[in-house]
Amino acid sequence: MQTLPEYIEAIGDKAAGKLFRVKPRTAMSWRLRTRFPTKDQADVIVKKSPVTYEGIYSVERKRDAA
Repeated sequence: MQTLPEYIEAIGDKAAGKLFRVKPRTAMSWRLRTRFPTKDQADVIVKKSPVTYEGIYSVERKRDAA
């Protein structure tokens, strides 16, 4: 499953902004996880990309290498 940040990283902030009809800065904030899409924005993302709702709202925590 591809997450929203991974998808935006792959296509770029500008292309994601255009695809999802938001400013590139908004796409960047989603990629960096400083903000999350609203329900209406998430609906657009799911319709126009391979990302699921889980890929939008799940937050994976990276473990420190031990």
